[in-house]
Amino acid sequence: MNSPLGVAAGPLLNSRWVEGYARLGFDILTYATVRSVAWPAHPLPNIRYVENSEQVAVVSRRPSANGTTVAVSLGAPSREPDVWRKDVRRAKERIGEGQILIVNVLGTPRPDGDAEALIDDYAMCAAWAEESGADAIEVHLTAPDPFAEQPRMLYENVLLAAQILYRVRTGVGVPVLARLGPFRSPRHLHDTATRLAPWASGYVLVPGVHRRVVDNKGQAAFEGSGRERVEIVGADTFPIASRQILEMLVWRKAGAWDRAVLAVGGITSVERAEWLLREGADATLVATAAIFDPYFAARFRQARATAVA
Repeated sequence: MNSPLGVAAGPLLNSRWVEGYARLGFDILTYATVRSVAWPAHPLPNIRYVENSEQVAVVSRRPSANGTTVAVSLGAPSREPDVWRKDVRRAKERIGEGQILIVNVLGTPRPDGDAEALIDDYAMCAAWAEESGADAIEVHLTAPDPFAEQPRMLYENVLLAAQILYRVRTGVGVPVLARLGPFRSPRHLHDTATRLAPWASGYVLVPGVHRRVVDNKGQAAFEGSGRERVEIVGADTFPIASRQILEMLVWRKAGAWDRAVLAVGGITSVERAEWLLREGADATLVATAAIFDPYFAARFRQARATAVA
């Protein structure tokens, strides 16, 4: 790759976005999100500025002094498979030498389907993405577990996550990345990463944290079922994300497994990106920063060139 900097799953909705950010100098480009069926986005508003805290995030009129932090409640929308498969091919054709295309795939549970049907759905989407030109597959495991009695994410159901990765890994010939969220403890992180390591080429973490989001009157900021807790991304998530990334790197140094670590979460400055790379991350991916600071990659490259000089 030309550089270890890229765009995480989220901003690059189609080949035009991929091409635009490739030209801006981002070299790892994540096409997101694709499903086996068309899936609509949640109604507006679905992105709002917030001030994040430990238990709740409060809607703000503008970015905070600490940087841009937003609540995202999009619902992981996707175009029809016939549309996105053709568009992924276009995206692959429009990136340059030294750049790679990752496709983020999300299985869609059927109303009458079981876990095996969900696993099959992930595997089918991954195979389609590879056929369309993906250089790597990112398996979206930070979605709700549809079979859990208590709310949790798919990566927290380690057995199901491992089965999904196994089916994807044995069905494609390109690297497979596991997208993971925050963990309750370093031991939980270690146990999950170790269990998934045989079927993953690397890990992408931590894309965001989930919080209840309210307005200045304490009312829910997003209307509708399933939007009580949404993903918080951007500057304020860096302390949580970076701590878990460092824990992952420590376990890797200890020899638990040898897998790539792609760092994401609150990387809103070149200094944060460089710090994580010095600590051992194989790449740093930005999402919120890519949207609000499209020249991030240019400043990243300039800083690296100055350091070398």
